[in-house]
This record gives sequence, structure tokens and C-alpha cells, in this order.
Amino acid sequence: MNGPLTGFLVIDKAEGMTSHAVVQLVRRQLQIRKIGHLGTLDPMATGVLPLAVGRATRLARFLMGGRKVYEGTIQLGLTTDTFDRLGQPTSEFRQPRIAPDHLRTVVESMVGEQMQAPPPYSAKKIGGRRAYRLAREGLQVEIPPQRVRVHQFRFRQGSADTVDFEIHCSPGTYVRALAHELGQKLECGAHLSSLRRLSSGKFSLSMACPLPQGRMPQDWARFLLSMNSMLEDMPGIRVSAEEREAFAHGRALGVRNVPLDHSDTPMIRVLSDSGLLLGLAELASLRHPSGRGEQGVVRLLPKLVL
Repeated sequence: MNGPLTGFLVIDKAEGMTSHAVVQLVRRQLQIRKIGHLGTLDPMATGVLPLAVGRATRLARFLMGGRKVYEGTIQLGLTTDTFDRLGQPTSEFRQPRIAPDHLRTVVESMVGEQMQAPPPYSAKKIGGRRAYRLAREGLQVEIPPQRVRVHQFRFRQGSADTVDFEIHCSPGTYVRALAHELGQKLECGAHLSSLRRLSSGKFSLSMACPLPQGRMPQDWARFLLSMNSMLEDMPGIRVSAEEREAFAHGRALGVRNVPLDHSDTPMIRVLSDSGLLLGLAELASLRHPSGRGEQGVVRLLPKLVL
């Protein structure tokens, strides 16, 4: 490929790998230093792990949101300290006897906005230290709950003691905490036994690059997503060569024909004449009442210059 490597890669993460290990592997094999992931996956989980490569790392914060979609299986009848099958049991297994109507009622009660406390074994920081490190030292871990939303919770009782599911939820939602909560509500205990992320915001499995035997495939480059393609829901405006030079030096632009019907979107893509993404700008009118001139000229303030 010509020029510095830049864009987004979606990795189909294998079970047993940490998100950090995936980043290190891809960094080493592609021989590029600037790379990071857009939200972690637990080692047990598989599926969509988006990576930002090169200058695309500067755009990561604009793509961290969006709905997450997972599928997996919940094991009923046993709790663990990590809320998944990799943890130590914290109860004796007991065969659950759950009526289908009761299970449906409980699952439906878990849909919607709620306050969720992250699991004790999580990457959340408490006093500068990861919660899972404190938990491994036997210290009591109390993490403040955060507001999350479960948009959909579809399920099928695979057997008397397992529940197969598909969950659509907001960023920051811990699915293993939902599995633990389900066990509490059913009064039988439960933990997450498998999890696969199908999509994360705009990134989906259909875009994913596999890691066979922990190596990038020979045709990995065809999976590289351009920065511009992942920001196409933001309105864009093309600028002249003179305006491009001004934007590159951080100067405000006075432009016409800005698609203001997207005014609820705070960012505007600034593009060259050929459609190259130059960066992101903010409508001056969002911060200054005088942002629009008398003759329909709008001031754009550089927010991020690539």
C-alpha cells in the first residue's frame, strides 16, 4: 500500500485473547506503531473488535458510541465471582425449574434504561487501579453504577438450564452483569457461558478480518476501512485549495452551502475537491450567535485537522 497506513480494521477476535493482545499482534505484524482499539472485549468473548490505525486513531472518539449487539448463552443454576464461566464458582449448582412464562416476564423487565454496577472483575479504575487487580487481591470492590440501556433482549431457552440470547444495548453495558442479574431475578443464580459481539456501532462482522492461527491473512488490506467511509453520516463540504490551506493551519472558514439540515450533528466533514477527508469542523453558529453571515456564509471552526 502507498503512504502511511491509515483507516479502521475490524478484527473477529478469537476466544482467549485480550483486546490488548490483539492490538499488539496487529501492530507487530503490520509494523505500525500507532494503533488502538475502540472498546474492549473480555478474553472469553469473540467477535467484533474495531481497531483504529494510523491517523484514524484521532477519530476514534467520534466512533466509540453506537449500539452494541451480542449473542451468547447464559448458564442457569450457578454463580461465579466474575459473572462468567472463567470465574470461580460462588454457589453450588442447582437445577433450575423455571416456567417459560416466568422467564419471559423477567427478561422483559430487564429491557429499557437502568443503572448497572460493573462487575467486580472489570477494567474500570478505582483510585487509579483496575478493579480486577483489586478483586484478585481479595479487596472489596465497589464500583458506582452507571446508566445503560438494553434496547432488545431476545431469548430462547436452549435447555432446562441454558438461555440463548441476542442483546442490543448501549455502550458500557456489561452483558455478564446482565446474566448475573437474570440469575438473581430468577432466584437460581446464573453466569455468562459464551458471548459473541456481532456489531459495535457502525462496525459489524461483515467487515471483519479473521486472525487464523493468530496471524493476519495475506489479503488483510481489503478489510481496511477508510476514515471517510466510517463518518459518512456526518454532513460534508468540499473546499477549495486555498480554503484547504487555511483549514490545515487551523483558521476558520467562511463557506456557503453547508447542509444545515444536519444542524443537530455538531461536526462537519471538511473534504478536498477530490473528496479526501481533511478533518472535522464545528459550525461557529453552535457557539457564536453570529456564526451565519448576512449573505448565507457560515463560519466553520477547525476541530480536528488530519
